[in-house]
Amino acid sequence: MSQLLRQLVIDVGNSRIKFVLLKTELPLGVSQQLPLVEHALSILVEDPLPWDQIADWLEPTNTQCLSSVAGSNPHGIKRVLNDWPESMLPDPLEVLNTDDFPLEISVDEPRKVGIDRLFNAVAANRLKSTSQAAIIVDTGTATTVDVVSTEGCFAGGAILPGFELSAKSLHDYTALLPLIPVEDLRQIEPVVLGKNTTDAIRSGLFWGQLGAVRELITQHTKQILTESTSGETPLVLLTGGGSALLAPHLDESVHFEPLLSLQGLALVAQQIRGIQ
Repeated sequence: MSQLLRQLVIDVGNSRIKFVLLKTELPLGVSQQLPLVEHALSILVEDPLPWDQIADWLEPTNTQCLSSVAGSNPHGIKRVLNDWPESMLPDPLEVLNTDDFPLEISVDEPRKVGIDRLFNAVAANRLKSTSQAAIIVDTGTATTVDVVSTEGCFAGGAILPGFELSAKSLHDYTALLPLIPVEDLRQIEPVVLGKNTTDAIRSGLFWGQLGAVRELITQHTKQILTESTSGETPLVLLTGGGSALLAPHLDESVHFEPLLSLQGLALVAQQIRGIQ
């Protein structure tokens, strides 16, 4: 008989904290499906923690809920743990040691790889076929374009500034250029030929980011196909805070998975807890 597992996963980043409630049908078997998103929200690191809202998420059923916390901001993680509502949720699993991950990390310094990149890779391994590599585009403060090999190893990738970091750099390191909020890019598609400074920056931020991502996908695909014996085209996944901006302009074969790293965190937690 199948059983429903619910997981609250929390990813504490440098500027934002993401909370997602996921559900997985057990037993897992050989499913290629990621945990399904029931609820999600994102707050600034300094904002009040939304425990009341999360309590509303948990209200409809009495199903046991596991909790996991991870991220790249140790001070933010400490704040979440210190404020943990023990009466509402079981003690969280703190996922920090990448040795526990169901993933081989094939790079020069495995322990220095950002944890979200590894969560993405774990999730990609759930989605790709066994004869297929994967390319993961994650657009946040930085944009990463990473490769998971046909064998399922995290093989490295490329890192470039994301929308927000690029906009801030233009403002901080020039005398006259204004700071363009990322929200401006979400409202309208930037013009290509800017007739004023603001539109020129919008054009550079948006089309420059899109062009860089497209080219990195192309180059990674070429290398994968050169080295692969299967000849299968890699699975391309798009995730992260800026992914909704890029998704309409990328090839239809690119799979939009906005919460991939949190789903990967849930899979890692299942592995550590011994859930089959």
